[in-house]
Amino acid sequence: MYARLTVSVVMCFVLNTVGGMGQLPVKALIVMEREVHSCLLKANVQNVGHNSLTLKYIFEVTKKGHAGDTKTIQKGIFTILDKSISSLSESRINLSKADKLTAKLLIYQDNLIVAQDSVVLQGDNY
Repeated sequence: MYARLTVSVVMCFVLNTVGGMGQLPVKALIVMEREVHSCLLKANVQNVGHNSLTLKYIFEVTKKGHAGDTKTIQKGIFTILDKSISSLSESRINLSKADKLTAKLLIYQDNLIVAQDSVVLQGDNY
């Protein structure tokens, strides 16, 4: 039951794009694959335009739990071809039912956010 609920929640976030924030035809996508005691988060970007783009990204994953807090930040510069999807980064993290997980993906051009996505899991909602 929880796996089906998680997939539904993630699909809502995956379909969330920033239309008014940037003028570029770019979508940020966080894809989550839940396993028994861990979670794999994939940071993807989609270029729906007709030109190649060179952009920057920051992918931040934070977990707060009884064993302590962890935070990872991955960032870089990438070029994406027109009409394509590219995988930017992956992060695997162990989870228990009491942990809170937050993942944010920000796509930048010239220090302006042009696309973003986020996922928040808290306690028993996964």
